[in-house]
Amino acid sequence: MKVDDKLLKKSLNAAINFSIMKKEGFKEKVRKFDESIDLIINIKDINLNDPKNRIDKEIILSNEVVSNDKPSICVIASDEILLEAKKLGIDTLDSSGLINLNNEEKKYKKKFAKKYEYFVVEDKMMRDVARYLARFLGPVGKMPKPFPTGYGIISSPEDLNVAYERYKKIIRIQMKKQPIIFAKIGKKSLDREKLYENIKVVVNFIADQMPHKFNNFKSMYLKSTMGKPVKVTEEFLKSIEV
Repeated sequence: MKVDDKLLKKSLNAAINFSIMKKEGFKEKVRKFDESIDLIINIKDINLNDPKNRIDKEIILSNEVVSNDKPSICVIASDEILLEAKKLGIDTLDSSGLINLNNEEKKYKKKFAKKYEYFVVEDKMMRDVARYLARFLGPVGKMPKPFPTGYGIISSPEDLNVAYERYKKIIRIQMKKQPIIFAKIGKKSLDREKLYENIKVVVNFIADQMPHKFNNFKSMYLKSTMGKPVKVTEEFLKSIEV
């Protein structure tokens, strides 16, 4: 599949326009929350039975994904790192909290794993995290990963501050069982050029993971949280008169 810059920008504009509720005879309505803009890529000619072809990685985008919000993270740490996390207003869990969590019912632990997008863990606590939480974080792809596959394992307050800023721009890219990739590339309120830059980072990263680069792309779509999907093709854009 050919990925043209001009086509991507036109498709992004169309996806944002589709987020506005339009009905003939009525005033246009803009939703009252800041929708996310999502990129969906269908992949072809790839064998996911081969683990080498699967993707599970955190990547840093050019611009922030979280707008004015804090990144959705929980820090599991002790001592100075724990104090620094609390200063930043980040949810935390210390060693005793981790043990208490382990004593909770399975349903509660699953809920805890779903509550946060990312978990950042002090390196010396990784053994306990693996012991108590791996069975709940692993299946949802949230087990902290060391560099270069992720940025979730730290060893100092300075590392935490770097991770905190990074996670404003980090997204998780996964392709394991099905040849399809979903990626959140930013908030609708983000400048369109910055959204476009984020799209390019994701598209180029995925192409680099493919054996035949862009030839492994079957189709691409852009959409807002509540909007209709826009297929990234000239034919589709013509059909909606863009």
